Amino acid sequence: MSENNEPKNVILNEEEQSLLLDHNYDGIEEFDYPLPNWWTMIFIVTSIFGVFYFYYYQVAGGPTLRDEFNMKMSKINEVREKYAKDANNFDITAYNKLKDSDPQMVNGLAIYEENCLSCHEEGGKGDIGPNLTDSHWLNVKDTSPETVYKFVVVGNEDNGMPAWGDVLSKDELYQVIAYVLSVKDTNIPGGKEPQGEKL
Repeated sequence: MSENNEPKNVILNEEEQSLLLDHNYDGIEEFDYPLPNWWTMIFIVTSIFGVFYFYYYQVAGGPTLRDEFNMKMSKINEVREKYAKDANNFDITAYNKLKDSDPQMVNGLAIYEENCLSCHEEGGKGDIGPNLTDSHWLNVKDTSPETVYKFVVVGNEDNGMPAWGDVLSKDELYQVIAYVLSVKDTNIPGGKEPQGEKL
């Protein structure tokens, strides 16, 4: 072995000597440095948390996954009931008043562009959602304002239509429905192919 390959004697200070472990692996020695304070604190905090967590869920009767599921489903059912109730509270007088006060559908168009444009495209010609300017309707059996209002409030999760009853006010719902019904049968060029039944 050449002189350059011989292990060098390293002089350790007093602190390093106190940290040096006794074991030796093929000339490799190891220091026993303490863990960082932040790591030690995290370990202590999570250990304490684990004790309380175990006690709460295993001893004190904390809710199980099934209990939490049932609580969330209960809240979802409450929202569904609220939507169903709101959907049946259509006021034709208030609807006509709002519609007649905005004959150019300026407000309805603004609400449509802010909330519906991404799915139904400009003017209602359809994109992800169906074309609103033809005579075919996918999710309703008639195109009365009351029927369309019920559908918009509750939505249709299967077809990707969100429920707008908890997003828009009643006046906003009336205005956007008036706009949607105003573009029906306009058949603007470039519209999506018809879907659903002809009404």
